[in-house]
Amino acid sequence: MLRNILSSLAVGLLVAACNSPSPATSSSSHWVTCGVVGDCSAVPNAAACKTGYCVDGDGNRIRQSDSTGSGGATGTDGGTGGAGANGGTGGAGASSACDPLTPHPLSVTLGTILGVGKDPGGTTYLADEVTTPSTTDRVFVSEGSTLTRKRVSGTGSSGVSGGTDYTFSFDSGTGEEALLISRRGSMTTAMGLGPANGKGFIGDPGAVTTMLTVEDPSTISRFTLKNLPGDVAIEYVADVDDGSVIVVTHPADDYTYTDFRLFWGPAGVVAERKVDDVTRTRSGDTDIVFEVGPALGDTVTAHFTYILEPSADGGIINHAGPGTLMGKGVDTSFTERRPVPTTLIGLSFTCLR
Repeated sequence: MLRNILSSLAVGLLVAACNSPSPATSSSSHWVTCGVVGDCSAVPNAAACKTGYCVDGDGNRIRQSDSTGSGGATGTDGGTGGAGANGGTGGAGASSACDPLTPHPLSVTLGTILGVGKDPGGTTYLADEVTTPSTTDRVFVSEGSTLTRKRVSGTGSSGVSGGTDYTFSFDSGTGEEALLISRRGSMTTAMGLGPANGKGFIGDPGAVTTMLTVEDPSTISRFTLKNLPGDVAIEYVADVDDGSVIVVTHPADDYTYTDFRLFWGPAGVVAERKVDDVTRTRSGDTDIVFEVGPALGDTVTAHFTYILEPSADGGIINHAGPGTLMGKGVDTSFTERRPVPTTLIGLSFTCLR
């Protein structure tokens, strides 16, 4: 009799255990991520953004399945998507996993041609000037049937009687050289190559290593133009007090403040934010206003400081000061990484484009 009772009791306990809900388990990819509290505004029961995740009033992280109220998944993927219910894009559209440092091919159109010349070996050199997006002097060197743009490291010009003399230092691929151009009126009268650190000009002893034969600009029609590779430079990397990261990038060449891109979020999901405005003072302080949250117009300002101080030897030294994030749902500080990193190892990104 006792044996039958114990047997029935064991079966009952086994059935109850099978029908009981198992403890919930979740990896970090199951939580709704965020950069600021505004990213959590469309997530049910969310009260704050803490260390990169939406949390409820008790500080508990909210699972993606819980955030819909219907057992489904939200529009975000904690592993690759942005923060919050709209991917942390500040209402700017869908985002996708990306590498912010991927070069972007650049188209090229010639501006005002300052001179075209050919060396004794048949290599053609061209210099021009463009005014958009800013005034820029450029040097192109022929490689077969292609005129390839070279990175210019320094420019100089001097007004002379009836014209202007130009010096453009550039990276030829095998070292630094200078392209020297003499213009009188609207005509190019002489061209030559010289050392990049030379002090003289055409006609001065030792100023020219190779004289170029000046050619009519129409001769370049047989060439295809090739621009610089479209590399991307890192302007800022900063660690925010809440554990998130800020990254700001821009093209390495031919850029203005409108080309700045800002990424913000936990290291595993640093989401691009739509930049509304960039301003920089003469002292070097920079304010970047960007959008957060699901509603357009919800903005945060990242303030990067640049401090000048007297050095022990009587000179001036500069360094980054403490930065601040202030705006919709956020009021915190950050610290820039110096020297500025040249890679973004350990961070994962989502881009708007």
